[in-house]
Amino acid sequence: MKSSKVSPLYAVLLACAMGLTAVSAHAGGGDFERAAAAHRQGDYHIAVKLWQPLAEKGQVDAQYNLGVMYYSGDGVKQDYVEAAKWLRMAAEQGDKQAQYYLGSMYLNGEGVKQSESEAHKWFTMNRHDHRHNHAQMEKWQAQLAATHKQEELRATYEASRLHADEKIAELRRAAGMAPPENVKLAGLPEKMLVK
Repeated sequence: MKSSKVSPLYAVLLACAMGLTAVSAHAGGGDFERAAAAHRQGDYHIAVKLWQPLAEKGQVDAQYNLGVMYYSGDGVKQDYVEAAKWLRMAAEQGDKQAQYYLGSMYLNGEGVKQSESEAHKWFTMNRHDHRHNHAQMEKWQAQLAATHKQEELRATYEASRLHADEKIAELRRAAGMAPPENVKLAGLPEKMLVK
């Protein structure tokens, strides 16, 4: 018959393992699940109350969930700045959904200064891990390049239009002519403008 005596080392290891399990559950495992259950039941205030301390301790899923709640105004006042704060924390830890949300916020200027380059950064972060096909990535890059080209063309057009208006006014003054009435856009009469 085997002895039921427990070695002191085994008892210490078992106590440590049980203590670590209890600490781990107390540090967030149980709270996270309770928050998720509260959120599913529409009790958003409880979800925020439970996720907030976990997010502050760096729990990525809690950070993401708080970011989404602030973005949509579930249980909290809608606050894009606060949403961006929590989503950035999760995104910096590699959360793909948080990276997408943050990219979208930069693209639309929600809670952050609008920036297509920042949006592109977050949309494509860790793209080697993304499951997008190559054709889709090329399409996004082409769209971004086209947007930049449109902005450059618009700026060039505005500068040339202003220069033409100034040049026409200068030539009229030099010829001793008064500026004609109802003239806009490089001297074209208003009725000829395409609207």
